[in-house]
Amino acid sequence: MLRRIFPLALCILIGCGNPPQAPQPPEPPVVTVEKVIERELDSNLDFTGYLKAPEDPEIRAQVTGYLKEIAFTNGELVKENQILYQIDPEPYEAAMLNAKANVEKAKADVITADSTLTRATLDYDRAAKLRDTKSLSVEEFDTRRAAKDAAVAGVSAAKAAQLAAEASLKKAQFDRDNCTIRNPVKGISRISQTYITKGALVTAGSSVLCKVVSLNPIRAYFDVDEMTSLLYRRQIYDTKELADPSNKNQLDCWVAMKDETETPDGKYPHPGKLVYVAPEVTRGTATIEVYAEIQNGEPYRLRPGDSVRIKVVAGKSKKYITIPEIAVGSQQQQKFVYVVTKDKEGKDIAEFRPVILGAVRQVGNLRLQIVEKGLNLGETIIVNGLLRVRPGAEIKPKEMPLASK
Repeated sequence: MLRRIFPLALCILIGCGNPPQAPQPPEPPVVTVEKVIERELDSNLDFTGYLKAPEDPEIRAQVTGYLKEIAFTNGELVKENQILYQIDPEPYEAAMLNAKANVEKAKADVITADSTLTRATLDYDRAAKLRDTKSLSVEEFDTRRAAKDAAVAGVSAAKAAQLAAEASLKKAQFDRDNCTIRNPVKGISRISQTYITKGALVTAGSSVLCKVVSLNPIRAYFDVDEMTSLLYRRQIYDTKELADPSNKNQLDCWVAMKDETETPDGKYPHPGKLVYVAPEVTRGTATIEVYAEIQNGEPYRLRPGDSVRIKVVAGKSKKYITIPEIAVGSQQQQKFVYVVTKDKEGKDIAEFRPVILGAVRQVGNLRLQIVEKGLNLGETIIVNGLLRVRPGAEIKPKEMPLASK
């Protein structure tokens, strides 16, 4: 029995004495890679933005009164100067008639004052002649001179009263005319629902009755990043590829809604002109606000508030080194990519490569980043899996040419 136990115990002791095996190193991360190629891109740059109406006023009453009529249907298209509301005009018509009467009375008072002045002037002239012959006392002369002065003042007062009466009439006519509320927006616009009902009392200046939003033309607002702005400035002032927009040479642009695609010529369905560039760069975002004016004819598909894509002309077509935008990483203020290289053992590793970037271009469904410096044609870069990569670490590249899809 002991002979059998001893060899077993010896084996157990020998086994327990073996050193532990070292843990296996983790597998290198699998990353998607793509070769750096050169593409010929057209002269158009793509941006995202939103639509805004040039005019979108709140309609308020300029006179106080009871709402007698609503002359539109909620949400309909309206034209400039179209009647929207009617406030009860009777109190203002009465005030206007009273003001007209006051004007007529003031005119009559001016005539009376002129007649009084004429008589006073004649009396004064006669008194002056009699005084020269000493046929009139000094007291009587002074009385006639004072009467003339009073008549002159009376004419001035009567004319001032006439001006005041005419001003009151003009105000009364203004109030009467503003009992009819019209659409002030130029071109075609769409009206909101009415915020107040027929028969309600509206207050001048405070009651918002509705809102009118202009539709044609419409504006597309977007921000241009600093690098793209510099590109445009080079093409305008250095290479002269583009005309100076400050001299009213407006750049062509095209707009597409979310459900619209490029036209066969590589543009968007709604043409327009770039009409405004902000005079300074917004430091917080390093962007410049611009807007384009787009023609928006029937059926007025473009609506204020819609998100849109904007394509702006930017010189002649050129060849650029481009990579997928998702291949670009950011470290503080530095942009970089990972380039696939070999180590001394021939293993694939990730090389950290700082790059200088140009504009981002939309080509079909791809967003391509133009690279101005830092990459060479034919090099292989990591496209997906950047978060799993460390500079100099081994990787397992997997070819997947995104740009060809």
